[in-house]
Amino acid sequence: MYGVLHKGLTTWLLTLDESGELLQRVEDEVGIEGTIDDFFRYYTTQQTEKFLQVSSKLTNTPIATCMMNAGIHFLDGVLESGYGHMLKALGDTFFDLLDNLDSLHESFVPSFPEMKISSFRPRRGDDGTMIVAYFSEGKGLPEFTMGALKACALHLFGLEVDVRHTMKKKKDGNHDEFRLFVDASAFPSADALDNVGLKELCTIDMSKDIVNNLLPWHFAFDSDLKLVSIGHELSGRLHAENPIGMDASEIFTIVRPVAFHFDYETLSQLDETVGMTIVIKSKFLVTRSTSSALSNALNTIQSQSLSLADGSRRDSSASLTPSVASFSSAFSDADMKKNAELAKKLKNIKLHGQVVQLHDGVIGFFGTPTLRSFEEMEMQGVELRQMPLHSHARDVLFGSMFLSSSAQNSVLVDKKLADLDTTMIEVEEKKTQIDSLLHSILPPVVANSLALGDIPPAERYENVTVLFASVYNFSLITSEIPAAQVMGMLHELFVKFDDLTEKHGCYKVETNGDAYVVACGCPEEHPDHAERMAYLAIDMIQIAKEVTSPLDGEPIHVIIGMHTGSLMAGVVGRARPRYCLFGDTVNFTEQLARAGLPGAIQTSYRYVQALPEEHPLRIVARGHINIEGKSNVKAFLLLGSTYDEDIEAALPEQTLMSDIAPRLVDMTISTSERELEDRVATILASRGQRLAKKQLL
Repeated sequence: MYGVLHKGLTTWLLTLDESGELLQRVEDEVGIEGTIDDFFRYYTTQQTEKFLQVSSKLTNTPIATCMMNAGIHFLDGVLESGYGHMLKALGDTFFDLLDNLDSLHESFVPSFPEMKISSFRPRRGDDGTMIVAYFSEGKGLPEFTMGALKACALHLFGLEVDVRHTMKKKKDGNHDEFRLFVDASAFPSADALDNVGLKELCTIDMSKDIVNNLLPWHFAFDSDLKLVSIGHELSGRLHAENPIGMDASEIFTIVRPVAFHFDYETLSQLDETVGMTIVIKSKFLVTRSTSSALSNALNTIQSQSLSLADGSRRDSSASLTPSVASFSSAFSDADMKKNAELAKKLKNIKLHGQVVQLHDGVIGFFGTPTLRSFEEMEMQGVELRQMPLHSHARDVLFGSMFLSSSAQNSVLVDKKLADLDTTMIEVEEKKTQIDSLLHSILPPVVANSLALGDIPPAERYENVTVLFASVYNFSLITSEIPAAQVMGMLHELFVKFDDLTEKHGCYKVETNGDAYVVACGCPEEHPDHAERMAYLAIDMIQIAKEVTSPLDGEPIHVIIGMHTGSLMAGVVGRARPRYCLFGDTVNFTEQLARAGLPGAIQTSYRYVQALPEEHPLRIVARGHINIEGKSNVKAFLLLGSTYDEDIEAALPEQTLMSDIAPRLVDMTISTSERELEDRVATILASRGQRLAKKQLL
């Protein structure tokens, strides 16, 4: 069904507590792609049932009550969609509105081609109540309809209506019945119903030619349902050249009002204000084999009309019938071929009009073809000139074609808007991915400036700690191991380093080969930059042991150097911008790392000075080392922290320790002298074994 119920249901949900959150939960659980309450969208039965079930569950309300509430609020969607004036045009009273509602439903077909049209038939009960028969396909929506009746009565006519479901549609039935307790203002006044005096002023007596011109699609039948009159346009589409005397109930079927039988007694009691739609049964229509008869009939059969004034029946012999030869000369071969093609496609002809009791024993139907598109004109073989000017058929045709085009354009616009929404979501997702990538390679402050199109100027930072880390024996590994395995090892190691860098609030500057460069103190300044970097370095030494070397399957060892000082930092390049660090601090840190020891964290004196006076770090002096461009630089080793006694000290894996062994004994707080001597001895022995093994090889 279309989104009328969905719109009403959404409107009701928005009146409840915490409506925004509730509606979001409903939408998420229902899982309908796109808008959940589009008035013009067609939703499957499964989607509507799911919407009702979820709404019932989350509001703890029975489904029947949910449908009733949706009906009560449905008018909001109707008014919002611009159909309110149509409802008001149906009549001055609530009864008139329901009586004419079928006509409005039929006008919706061009805009809502999948719509299953329901039918309403109101009548006045003996007790002053209004009884409404509700005809629908399938189960229908009786609870929704009850709520909708209340809403229309209240908002359009100011009537408080009590609606009772007095008869439910049975399995083999075709309608429900509601009893509405209303006051007399819901019905038309007696003056409006009694216009007998005014009717006497009509004195026109029309001839059969005028009747044919004005009512070319009419037919009339007697109490035995035998045709006594038929218009020339209608007659020309039947097999029989002279259908007078044929049984009307065999030729025509009443499709609206719903569940209406074609019998004289029923039709004679029908209110003349009720519209009727009649279909000609396909077996009586002209087919391809009789297409010439169709063309002949369209122009040669004159109506055997009866007088509308005195009711006297005219004799059929009074008709004038031109010869087939004279008819043929008036049409070209192209016209004949076109009529034959149309006749081949012909399935049925639908007429809309009303039935009138002409006089005792004769009922007439006066209407025109129901056409809502050019395709229907082609299918039914009807041309515009064949529809009387005085009828509304032409207006309905053009209005329906306009509505259909408007509806199609509306659907197209909605689809484009939905596609645009989807595209915007995709763009936003892509933007988020790009921002995430940009923030992963540039500091957030710099990335945000670049996103706005600005390139921030380079800045000087006075207190920054820089860390260089590299893989011990990396050159040997790359010379012996395939590049793919080397890349796998570096990827595994650097991913772990990335997580640690983010954990400690430091900034990864770059990677170059096996070198991993980190800074803390720029572009965001941190007073504890030296401490942050210390804990990062300790974790890097430990986590590197989880990565094995593809050369020998042993845990890899990294060499780390750290230094603190001033530097310049800024963005270089536009196409592939990089955040670069410049200055002696960066160069010295790199040289310090190159002179470092595997498995150890080597720092400068400036770094040690940058630490607070009371810190938990265990640092020992290595002694003086030679640095390229500098001589006899005093270096230190960061072994760990007193906060992490369980973590193994970051002791070097090389034997170049003659100048630090005594200091290790003196400076290590949590390690006894014997334990430290044993550790040093183990390292020296291990180094000696590896050298001996290399000599044997």
